[in-house]
Amino acid sequence: MAWKLFGKKKATSGFAEQMNDGAWLSYFNQYMNGVNGDKLVKFDQDKAFDLANTIAEVFIPIDAISERCSSIKYDIVNKSTQEIVIPSGNLQAKLEKPNPIDTLPDIVYQMVFSKLADGNSYVYTKTADSIVNPTIDNITNIWVLKPNVTRAVLKKEISNPFLMKSVYDLIDYYSTIFFYQHKLSPRYVLHRTPTGITESGMGKSLLWACEKNINNILAVYQARYNVYAKNGNAGILAKAPVGGGGASLQEAIDPITRDTMLKDLQERNGLIGDKSFIGLSSVPLQFIKTLGTIKELEPFDETLENAIKIAGVFGVNKELIPKKDNATFSNQLIAEKSFWQNVIKSSCEQVAKDLTKIFYLPSELEFKPNFSGIEALQEDKKAGLEADGLYIDNLDKMTASGHDMTQAYTNLQEKYNGK
Repeated sequence: MAWKLFGKKKATSGFAEQMNDGAWLSYFNQYMNGVNGDKLVKFDQDKAFDLANTIAEVFIPIDAISERCSSIKYDIVNKSTQEIVIPSGNLQAKLEKPNPIDTLPDIVYQMVFSKLADGNSYVYTKTADSIVNPTIDNITNIWVLKPNVTRAVLKKEISNPFLMKSVYDLIDYYSTIFFYQHKLSPRYVLHRTPTGITESGMGKSLLWACEKNINNILAVYQARYNVYAKNGNAGILAKAPVGGGGASLQEAIDPITRDTMLKDLQERNGLIGDKSFIGLSSVPLQFIKTLGTIKELEPFDETLENAIKIAGVFGVNKELIPKKDNATFSNQLIAEKSFWQNVIKSSCEQVAKDLTKIFYLPSELEFKPNFSGIEALQEDKKAGLEADGLYIDNLDKMTASGHDMTQAYTNLQEKYNGK
């Protein structure tokens, strides 16, 4: 044996190598490689955008915000009068087709999704590089850059960042990949982040707030995948003891016995292909289970609480995420209304401000979100109109009594004229 009864371990080869000519070590290494060969995927900034696109529990809340922000209409209005301006010329053309591939709702969706998932949204307004102060008439295309292949490259020398007058004082150019690599001037890139920039000149994903929850989900899904994809390594097959004395470790898993077992199992039995689920073997076998079953892992119960917390980071109510016991209609309606009031409206207003910059609108014009078609907000509008109706009745009564209510009428008129 390789151990002394008292004292230190003898410096020699392991038991398997010594007693089995490496057969045990070879077999067990094959098993361990199946378990640990694929490194456990964990969340980090570089993976944020990809994880948001591939893990449902992360995708769903971000998509919920992005989809709603891109589903409404954005009007162009006069800042002074709030009157809607009908676009024409190149503005009309770019609103209909910002680039040969995307529509305006596509652009809005990508903007919002990128900012929430990666912590960075980059919108590139392509004009001739020679134009110093471009206008809407100079725009060729508008693109949302993929945040996972875009980065800010800082200037080599930054004297005092607290004194910078524009982003051009900090960022030399943006590097991105679109079919091939490009260097883009920050003058033509609208860079938005949800929480400011780090020392790299880029933002940080909001998903960092739920890093542990994402890692929990990744671990559960990877364990679940192992049960399916690596079912053969879910345990160790060994020859069962025969008779009262049993079999030695060497006899149970010597190369000849192992090859006999594997050949017999692979030819007739298994979980995939035209094979039987129940195995019969002329060799007495026993199975030592090392991985949990799907039922034991309970992946959906495990991930639901993490999914709720991830959704909560973005202000998405748990009633709006898919789960086994669907919410009642009334609960969903209340949650949807609150979602629009507390999250979507402000997000759409920010989108409108960004679109104003992206399209190089003249100073007297701006984009404004139009919520008139959103059913969840119509009840509030109806209640507001009814309240103003009662207010006008009271103003009329006060005027009839000899009170001067001119200013009150003016204030109400300005409210509906958008001043």
